[in-house]
Amino acid sequence: MSSGLIILIIVIGVLLVLGYVVAVLLRKRNEALLASLEERKEELYNLPVNDEVEAVKNMHLIGQSQVAFREWNQKWVDLSLNSFADIENNLFEAEGYNNSFRFLKAKQAIGNIESQVQLIDEDIKAIRQALSELKEKEEKNSGRVVHALDMFENLQKQVASDPDAYGPALPEIEKQAENIQVEFSKFVTLNSSGDPVEAAEILDTAENHIVALTHIVEKVPAIVKDVQTTLPDQLEDLEAGHRKLLESGYHFTETDLEARFQQLHAALKANLQNVAALELDNALYENEQIQEEINALYDIFTREIESHKVVEKNWSKPYQVTLPMRRKNNKRLAEEVERLSKNI
Repeated sequence: MSSGLIILIIVIGVLLVLGYVVAVLLRKRNEALLASLEERKEELYNLPVNDEVEAVKNMHLIGQSQVAFREWNQKWVDLSLNSFADIENNLFEAEGYNNSFRFLKAKQAIGNIESQVQLIDEDIKAIRQALSELKEKEEKNSGRVVHALDMFENLQKQVASDPDAYGPALPEIEKQAENIQVEFSKFVTLNSSGDPVEAAEILDTAENHIVALTHIVEKVPAIVKDVQTTLPDQLEDLEAGHRKLLESGYHFTETDLEARFQQLHAALKANLQNVAALELDNALYENEQIQEEINALYDIFTREIESHKVVEKNWSKPYQVTLPMRRKNNKRLAEEVERLSKNI
C-alpha cells in the first residue's frame, strides 16, 4: 500500500472522527435547547391562570364585563387545548430530527418552537392582566363611589343651606342633581349585578357631573346677587335721583335717559333667563355690560350736578336776594345730591 493512500485513509478517518464529534456536540446543544423549551412550556402551563379565570367567573359578570371575560376565557381555552399541544408535537418532532442528525431540520423546528413559546407567554400575560383588571375594577368601584357620594352630599348640603341664594337657577340645579342620583342608581345596579366595567364608566360620568355642578353652585350666588339685588338697587337709585333732580330744576342734555332705564330693566329681566339656564358665562357678561351702562349714567349725573354747582356759584347779586328762599326750598335736593355723589 502506498504512503499516499495511507495518508488519505488517515485524513478521512480524522475527518470522520471530527464530524462525529461535531455531530455529537450539535446534538447535545439541541438537546439542551429542547429541554429548556420543554421546561419553559411547563412553567407557562402551570401558571395559575385556571384559578384566576374561575375567580372572575364566580363574580357572575354581565354586560360589557361578561363579553370581555368570555373573549379572554376563550383565548385561554384555545391556548391550553391547542397551542400547548402544538408545542408538544413540535418538540417531539424536533427531537426526532436531532436524534437522526438532521440538524438543519432540528434548527428550524427549534426556532419555530421558540416563537410559539414567546407568543404563548405574551398571550398569557395579556389574559392575566385583563382578568386582574376586571377584578380590580369591581373592588376599585366600591372605594370610588364612597368619595363620589361624599362630594355629592356636600353639594346638596351647600344648596340646601341657602336655597334663596340660587334664585332662578335653583330648579335647574335641582334637576341636574336628580340626574346625578339616577346615574348613581345605574352604577349601583351594574356594579352589584356584576358589570364593573360599565359601572366604572357610569361612575366616571357621575363624578364629572358632580364636579361641574359644584363649580356652578359656587358661582351662582354672586351672579344672582348682582342680577337680583346689586344692579337693580343701583338702577332704582338712579331713577329716584333722576326724578328728584328734574323736580328741582335740573336740565339734562341727554333726552334718552328714561329709555335707557327701561333698557336696563329689560336687560336685567332677560339675564335672569341666562341664570335660570345656568348659562353663567353669558350671565356674567351681561351683568358686566349692565354695570358699565349704570356707571355711564352715574357719570352723566355727576356732570350735571357739577354743572349746576357752577351755575349756582355764578348767580348775579340781584338774584342772590332770593337765595335764602331757594336754599330753604332746595334743602331736600341738597341731601339727594350728596347721596348720589356718595353712590358715584
